[in-house]
Amino acid sequence: MRASPPQIFVAAALLAAAPNLARAQEAPPALRIHDVTVVDGPGGVRPHQDVMLRDGRIESVSPSSGTGAFDGLVVEGAGLWLVPGLVDAHVHVGDTSREEEERTLRWALEGGVTSVRDMAGDARRLAGLKASLVTGEIVGPALYYVALLAGPPFLEDPRLVAATRGYGQGEAPFMIPLDHETDVVRAVAIAKGTGATAVKLYAALDADLVGAATREAHALGLRVWAHSAIFPAKPVEILDAGVDVVSHAPYVIWEAAPATPDFTLRARGDFEHVPADGEDMGRVVAAMVRNGTVLDPTLFVFDRDHDDPVVRRRLEWGAAFTRRAHRAGVTVAAGTDGIGRPLAGELPNVHREMELLVRLAGFTPLDALTAATLGGARAIGVEDRIGSIAAGKDADLVLLAADPTVDVTNTRRIAGVIQGGRRVR
Repeated sequence: MRASPPQIFVAAALLAAAPNLARAQEAPPALRIHDVTVVDGPGGVRPHQDVMLRDGRIESVSPSSGTGAFDGLVVEGAGLWLVPGLVDAHVHVGDTSREEEERTLRWALEGGVTSVRDMAGDARRLAGLKASLVTGEIVGPALYYVALLAGPPFLEDPRLVAATRGYGQGEAPFMIPLDHETDVVRAVAIAKGTGATAVKLYAALDADLVGAATREAHALGLRVWAHSAIFPAKPVEILDAGVDVVSHAPYVIWEAAPATPDFTLRARGDFEHVPADGEDMGRVVAAMVRNGTVLDPTLFVFDRDHDDPVVRRRLEWGAAFTRRAHRAGVTVAAGTDGIGRPLAGELPNVHREMELLVRLAGFTPLDALTAATLGGARAIGVEDRIGSIAAGKDADLVLLAADPTVDVTNTRRIAGVIQGGRRVR
């Protein structure tokens, strides 16, 4: 039976009520984390703090002042470090069985990931997962997902064909073909009806289409997330169109090449002869700064095939560009393009992304932690709610048994995870 758009719209209506549904769950008990060292990007390192949680939010952060009377639960934080919940800013969740997806989401949450940005998949499944997460039927990171807009040739990609099974080609309301004959206003309205947080612009779009889609998405309150090269649109054209986030640092190399419609070339730039510190890439960084664009470098997904010098050079080049953008003041979000799988002894891949930012891109451990917390929150557009430890923000927090500012691998030393004020590990 062919799927129909109303199935998506019903899910979207449910998700529109998500804050109220979340409040309808039984409130978590008040919680006091006593005498803990608080670590986040805006505040740095603050030892000997009491963090009070109530009704799923951070009520206060203040210097410890003794145990005193308290009407809730107390967690002794001496010898522990409290950081914001981690955000993997680039995942693809809904591509396995529902049972496996639920297991992966629970594992990711227990591994410190309290929010994820899903960068395109079957929105029918993603909407269902999000509804179950909101109502407490299952546990896992808060889920934000996209509807994809791309040139008609890209919708023939086998991954997109699989994600839209049940629809005719180009008919799915969450993967919409876009060309100069498209009613962009209608297309973006349909995308919004899927419950998506953003539209993703991927491939086979020129600068005019990127600009039109971005303007309409923003007018409807949607974020715009894009690849850093879309073909034939070039990186600076994409950035100056006003997209909110660009993904995959190595792809910005196409600013130094003639425009081409061949999006299959995206990972095969001239990394040997185009310097990351050269003039062309300087224009890209300046455009990121000028437009306040978030960079999602996804170093993790390029960290493979070490015996292949071309592949290795691509990773090194992407890290060098990420270093340059970060030093210029560009917000970096830690994304992986693959959340990971719940295997024995494994933690979510965002921990590895932080390590690569430190080892290859010159980040300090605190910089990398900030990319995986506040940077991810800014990418999603929810930095007013998550990403740092401050009164009024959601109580999404991770307790660590070792100092993450000394060694970024200490983010793996998880002593506890709190989401929405509830202890989940």
